[in-house]
Amino acid sequence: MKNLSTFASLAVAVSASAGVLHVSPGAAPGGDGTAEHPFATPQEAQKALRVRLAAGERGPWTVSLAKGEYPLAEPFTLTPEDSGSPDAPVVWRGPAGGLAKFTGARDLKGWRARPDGRWETAAPMRQMVRFQVMLWFEQLYVNGRRAKRARFPNTDFLPVAWAKRTLLAGDLEQMELAAKNGVLAPLAKCSRAELRLAHLVVHHKWSSTRRPIMGYDAGRGVVFTEGLSLPSWDGWDGGDMYYVENAPFALDEPGEWLYDGAAKKVVYIPRPGETIEGTRFQYPEPGLVNLLLVKGDAEKERFVHDVTFENVSFECSDSPRRIGLMGYKGMPSGFVGDVTTAWPGEWPASQAAAGTSAAVLADGAHRIVLRGCRVCNVGEYGVWLREGCVSNRIERSAITDLGAGGVRIGMMAASQPVGKGERVTGLKNGRGTGWNVVEDCVISRGGRIHAEGVGVWIGSSPFNTVTHCEISDFYYTGVSIGWVWGYAGSLAQGNTLSFCRIRKIGQRALSDMGGVYTLGTSYGTCVTNNVVCNVDSRTYGGWGLYPDEGSEGILFENNLVYDTTDSSFHQHYGKNNILRNNILAFSRQGQVGLSRAEPHLSFTAERNVIYWNAGSALSRYGASVRENGRINWAGNFWWTENGAPSFNGKTFAQWQAKGNDTKGLVVDPLFVDAAKRDFRFKPGSPVVKAGFMPFDISAAGPRGDVACGAPRVQGSR
Repeated sequence: MKNLSTFASLAVAVSASAGVLHVSPGAAPGGDGTAEHPFATPQEAQKALRVRLAAGERGPWTVSLAKGEYPLAEPFTLTPEDSGSPDAPVVWRGPAGGLAKFTGARDLKGWRARPDGRWETAAPMRQMVRFQVMLWFEQLYVNGRRAKRARFPNTDFLPVAWAKRTLLAGDLEQMELAAKNGVLAPLAKCSRAELRLAHLVVHHKWSSTRRPIMGYDAGRGVVFTEGLSLPSWDGWDGGDMYYVENAPFALDEPGEWLYDGAAKKVVYIPRPGETIEGTRFQYPEPGLVNLLLVKGDAEKERFVHDVTFENVSFECSDSPRRIGLMGYKGMPSGFVGDVTTAWPGEWPASQAAAGTSAAVLADGAHRIVLRGCRVCNVGEYGVWLREGCVSNRIERSAITDLGAGGVRIGMMAASQPVGKGERVTGLKNGRGTGWNVVEDCVISRGGRIHAEGVGVWIGSSPFNTVTHCEISDFYYTGVSIGWVWGYAGSLAQGNTLSFCRIRKIGQRALSDMGGVYTLGTSYGTCVTNNVVCNVDSRTYGGWGLYPDEGSEGILFENNLVYDTTDSSFHQHYGKNNILRNNILAFSRQGQVGLSRAEPHLSFTAERNVIYWNAGSALSRYGASVRENGRINWAGNFWWTENGAPSFNGKTFAQWQAKGNDTKGLVVDPLFVDAAKRDFRFKPGSPVVKAGFMPFDISAAGPRGDVACGAPRVQGSR
């Protein structure tokens, strides 16, 4: 009888008008999906739709989502049973001019004003069997904006005077960090419980770690931390920088907040004009990392396919600590017990925040589309097309305010073997990812928890296209393509990065990054018609176009690169790359670089305009290598505002006498206004007469405004 009644209720549920199921967050229970009696949740519509699809009613089907919030306690999950067909896709559509919000946010209420002007409320609790535990969270959103966790110093970093590392059992290490000039003296006033819920956030070369503070020796000015051990190549050294987070003394400016676990309170300093009545506080559901799961089985080739989301927002996800410490491995994510003996763990440090997940995570997905959508206020990456994802599209969407990076495509490990020097023409099994498109998107404000997150990351995946996007405000690399170091075979071939505006990268938070970063054999990969600017590293690096270890077969053409720390173009080592018809301007240390000489041709630099007013013509890295390495300099145009250019201490004529750029010229390109970064050419430009092909700089970035609901996100044009 139970099965019969269930079937009957579903039969009623699918009695909606043909092809459309309606959902409204304020609907009364028991709706049938019609416009007059909509479902109250997307999950109800999903159940009804599955019945129709299973019965062979192909549609096309639209799930019409009314404007409003759809709270999630677990990921909204699509399986192969939710698929449409190429000529009749299933469309989940939010309202025109607005958004249907799938959200993991929880409201934090009960705020009161204190005499000192700060606001406080009780830390949220949850019943666990017979006990109540505090819910631990590290993200707080105030009226939809990420609030800054109490931090000292409020901006910039503190230097490490010296660090002593002690390896413990397993994969743990204890660190003693000496502070300079007694700057950490306020830690001496913190109780043991307050210290354990504070963190030392350390920025290494290309990763960051967030470590609980185990103690502070006021006499020596030394702070003790403990966490996972770091690899030697990205371990502790004199270049590391750090700040303190979530310590009571760090709460000192408007807009900051503190999770005061010792007092079981959350405290906030209001901004001018904010009122308790007019302010909404939200935190992510603890442990809820994924908001949308597309869950096909790539290994068995059972895919989720032909599903589109339009005008839908995925908001507010968590980034729970992956590892517990001091015998508390496996401690439930997002919970705090006795804060004097247990505390949240940490994330493994990794380049590009490779150990994190994403708010929208897809496996075994074919022809899934996000159009006019928004992914925001998330703890890790925005979107990850992981395993077995082919021919998916992300269009006119905003992916912003991110704990890690924006979009990831593919896996770190290859889904099929690729021999050294082998050219990839296709995928050999269902686990491979390729032929995906990201276009006309705004991808911004990343690395807010995991500083090493990347704007767009393409791993072992071929034939993807990223075009007409705005990628900005990240603390590490803008776009990373390839995940194989050296000349071993790689699947990351035939990828295209074009007409993107990539800016405000690095921001002096990490080192060894690029606006565009490549790795490994990449035959057929093209990086063309992009604008890359404002790439700033902490200690070294900060390159514009950065082909790193083993980059091979890549074309860099018609790009404008300017205002970088060192080298608009820097190749560590690689072969047969082409740098052609680019404008490379205003690197502060050197303009073009190579840091390893090899017996083969490293790269060809042809018909580029290279313009600067500080530093040297050639990068400060590997000066002798650039003379001894095999570089085909072919008709480039060199100009500095500071007199005659120097090439490793030689005049241009002396450098040419050694066989370098024998057809090159030292000539003013006659930009319209280089000081104001207007790199159009005046009429009669000698470089245009000599063969440089002007390209449309204004074409980079989203075409028009990004239609992602309200508010609209302004494009770069």
